[in-house]
Amino acid sequence: MPKSSHLQEQAELIVFGSCSGTEPMPGRKHVSFAIRIADQLYWFDAGEGCSYTAHTMGVDLLQCQAIFISHTHMDHIGGLGNLLWNIRKLDGITGRFHGRHLELYLPDLRAWQALQDLLSLTEGQFACDFTIEPRLIADGLLLDNGDIRVEACHTHHLPHQSGEPWLAFGFVIYCAGKKIVYSGDTGGVDDFAGLLESCDLLLVETGHHQPAALVEALIARDRLPAQVGFIHHGRTILDKPDEVVEALNRLIPDRWIIFNDGDRVRL
Repeated sequence: MPKSSHLQEQAELIVFGSCSGTEPMPGRKHVSFAIRIADQLYWFDAGEGCSYTAHTMGVDLLQCQAIFISHTHMDHIGGLGNLLWNIRKLDGITGRFHGRHLELYLPDLRAWQALQDLLSLTEGQFACDFTIEPRLIADGLLLDNGDIRVEACHTHHLPHQSGEPWLAFGFVIYCAGKKIVYSGDTGGVDDFAGLLESCDLLLVETGHHQPAALVEALIARDRLPAQVGFIHHGRTILDKPDEVVEALNRLIPDRWIIFNDGDRVRL
């Protein structure tokens, strides 16, 4: 675990989007969140409207240090172009991002080429006074700068051929003395259960799985973390929230959070 140079109370998790790839839902955008450590922002997934939500919440986009994309489905990457465009726009207004270096972690670099092609058609061919460095995600350590450590672990959400690169990932995040596991989109509990030892917070998707069934599977494997946070919501939470709350209170009272857009949690 990294030895943070920042105080623990200066770290927080901020949710910009909490929905899975359903049709547009009132009050919810596609999945995106960030971890802010003092004046540094680390972004995980970039669903539609994430930078709009962040900016209107008062989050400083020019604090962005790195962006991690779990996989290239639209509900996880659809807001990335606009996020980069808004960073450029705000830098043009303030000059505060001039000369900075932004790391962009992707499981498929074809997405970056496509994004470059699109952004090159915007104002000024998207010429920037900062650099964006795309990096390919693979299993293992991605970033460790003393304040945050991020490791990747593949999931079975997308088809995979032997010998080919994995295209979908979850992340293990260490910061502020805490261990956070973000499942990404998964093929099931076995994709991330082995990561949960000493886990303080599991951020688990419910777009493809039932919340109560996920918890029951973790209990059966003796892998229940200190707290379970549900994100990337599917129809069960969206359509039957009262039933989900009742089941969670029965299974793990006081150990769960259903995240909403705009939520902020101190780490």
